[in-house]
Amino acid sequence: MKFFHHTILKFLPLAIACLTGAICLSCSFSENSGSHTETVSSKVKDKKAYHLGEEHAERLLQYANNEDALQDGLLDIRARISNIRSKLGAQAAADYERGFTDYIRTNNDSLARILF
Repeated sequence: MKFFHHTILKFLPLAIACLTGAICLSCSFSENSGSHTETVSSKVKDKKAYHLGEEHAERLLQYANNEDALQDGLLDIRARISNIRSKLGAQAAADYERGFTDYIRTNNDSLARILF
């Protein structure tokens, strides 16, 4: 268990740095996007990936008050982005990440400021 926590703490800064770097390189974010009923940015090509990112962000926000669970969730999101990129391509991965970050920005501004 101690090794597991040490490993998470070791890779969390890397995961956050990768996520932040990807966000900085992304072309645009809409402050009001994040709901399935709202218009998704024209830069989003894979709306299923975008909405999946939103769903996973919604699940992650359930653990916003539990730092360990939040760290695990962020590592899981980073792994999902990598998996989507390798199986479905860079566009789907970017759209998934955009959906995730847009949802976090819209629904938990304080967490968004910490993460992004």
